[in-house]
Amino acid sequence: MTSFLTHAARSTGLTAADKREAESVLGRGHRLTRALSNLHTVALQAIVATLAVVAGAVALVAHLRHSELVFGVASAVALAFVLAWTVANCIARERAEDLIAAGDDSVVLPVIARVRRRLASRREREALAHSLEALHRDALRWYEIIPQFRPPHGVQQLRHVSSEVEALATALRRDRVRVQGVALTARFLSDGYRSPLYGNELGPLREELNRIRYLLESTDEPVSDSDAERKAA
Repeated sequence: MTSFLTHAARSTGLTAADKREAESVLGRGHRLTRALSNLHTVALQAIVATLAVVAGAVALVAHLRHSELVFGVASAVALAFVLAWTVANCIARERAEDLIAAGDDSVVLPVIARVRRRLASRREREALAHSLEALHRDALRWYEIIPQFRPPHGVQQLRHVSSEVEALATALRRDRVRVQGVALTARFLSDGYRSPLYGNELGPLREELNRIRYLLESTDEPVSDSDAERKAA
C-alpha cells in the first residue's frame, strides 16, 4: 500500500523526486526538467486549492456566514488548478516521449521508465494505431467532410500513402516492438505542424511513416507487453 501511494504521489508530481533526479541527470535547463518542476508546483497548488474546497464544504454544512460564496470561489479556483495540472502533466509526458523518440537510452530516470511502460502497453499502441487509421479514413473521404470539421489540411496527404499507413498500424500491433518507434508515432500524431503529418508535403510524410515502421520492427532492444509488465513489477 505504501509503495502504491509513493508511486502515485511521484507520478502525479506531488513529490519533488522526479524533478530532483532530472536536474541531476539532465540539468535544470532541460525541457523535461522544467516540465517536471512546473508539474510539481502546480500539483501542490492543486492540493491546497482542493483543501480549500473541503474547508468551504465544512463551512457550508455548518451554515457559517458567506459559506456559499467561499465554497463557490474555492471550487472555481480548484477546478482551474486541476485543469492546469492536466496540462502540465501532458507537457511533462510529451517531453519524456521526446527523449524516448530521440533514441537516447543513456537517460535513465523513473519518469522515462513510466512513460516507456505506457508506450509499450498493447492498449496504448492500439490507441495510436486506431488514431492513425481514423485520420487515414478522414483523408479518403476528405471532400465528404464539412470543411469546419476536417482535420488539419496536411492530413489529406494520407490518402496517397495508404500502404504505408496500413504497414505502420500493423507494426504497432505486433507482439514485440521497439518503444522508440511507438514514441515517434505518438509525436507524429500530436506534434502539431512540426510533424510531417501536418506539413502537407507527401515526400517527408512517406519517409517518416517508413522510418517509424522500420524502428518499430527493429530487433534492437524489442519490448513486448510481458517485458513491460515485468519491469513494472
